[in-house]
Amino acid sequence: MYHNSNLAAVIASVGPALKAQPTTEAERAQFVYDLVRKVYDHVKFDVHDPEEDTPERTRLAGVLDKAIPPVKH
Repeated sequence: MYHNSNLAAVIASVGPALKAQPTTEAERAQFVYDLVRKVYDHVKFDVHDPEEDTPERTRLAGVLDKAIPPVKH
């Protein structure tokens, strides 16, 4: 699936980490948001210039917007 063994190891570690301790829906939502945010920030600051709008950054921003955990009132 991944040519990069480091990324494959991170993905493989997610399931066991989630199973190691019960999590709430809010915790899982926050986890997904935080994970996508890390990738987005990497693309924005490490791959491209922060001021550069790229198709990749736009797509990741869309995923990040969808991954925002619901706000509890």
